[in-house]
Amino acid sequence: MARRTELKGIANSFNSSFVSRNNDYNGYWSVGLLKLYAIERGLTSVRFTFLPHNSDGSFILIKDITQPYSRLFIHLLEKQQIPAAWVKEVSIMIDFAMQDKADRSVITPSSGQLFKSLCQIVDDQRRLYSSAVYGQCLPHSAARELRSTRVDSYKQYW
Repeated sequence: MARRTELKGIANSFNSSFVSRNNDYNGYWSVGLLKLYAIERGLTSVRFTFLPHNSDGSFILIKDITQPYSRLFIHLLEKQQIPAAWVKEVSIMIDFAMQDKADRSVITPSSGQLFKSLCQIVDDQRRLYSSAVYGQCLPHSAARELRSTRVDSYKQYW
């Protein structure tokens, strides 16, 4: 029998998949593309909501990333036999302007600026399940990056 506490594990899995280097968009890492998107628009963070799907659809990158991840989230719920009615909101916010020095201790040396991805799931009883993933990235640059030739990782399952 499913339990709502399993939503914590789903938040961890969903968030980790979202910031993974395997989350490609047209062969480039989605987080780097999102950083460039944020810089071009003067934003310090980008927030997505997955249920119901109502993220900013004016930029194709946002739409193309959120739609398959909405399906992935439903798949994760089904896999754990959790009724979709238990979930009222699912969001991921990527903060590219982290200032918290304590959070830097979880990052290993590499190129790029620090970011934090926070996934939050709110259930039908208004409980919050969250997951934080830290990483480093640079804004997308086709001149600097190698393009993957594999199928976008999130699209191959759907």
